[in-house]
Amino acid sequence: MTQDIRQRLDNHLAPNKKFETALNQGKVTATDLTVEKVGVSTRQIAYRFNEAKSHEAASDVAEDLVRRVDYLLEPLAIIERDPTESKIQIRSQKPSTDGPARRYYEVNVDGQGVSIERYQSSGKSRQNDDINLTRESFERLCRDLDDAAGLDNR
Repeated sequence: MTQDIRQRLDNHLAPNKKFETALNQGKVTATDLTVEKVGVSTRQIAYRFNEAKSHEAASDVAEDLVRRVDYLLEPLAIIERDPTESKIQIRSQKPSTDGPARRYYEVNVDGQGVSIERYQSSGKSRQNDDINLTRESFERLCRDLDDAAGLDNR
């Protein structure tokens, strides 16, 4: 799987293009992906499960991701669960700060999949910010999303 992701990144020559690859338990999509020698930059990373998950299974995926994904700029924590819509929201435990600006990850998990975005907030408004990862971290994140999605299959 890692070799396939690495090869797909090597072949992703055009900047700001959609990246998509099928994995064992689902499909990863990165919007506006730019690949450089050492790193990648994207606006959003989405992972769609091959098969829809119950609220309990989606909750297990969210909890597993919080444990697994410890290599981003800030540690993640579950901040909200909406059992009526089977949605779980994860955010950076402590956002990064740069003067008045705060930057943080927001991860949403539901029965269909996972979406990851990064935001910059100054005051009351927030804007989408680039997710910058090393190529190795991007590959690892793809594997971790797929491994967490396969929890209920073990």
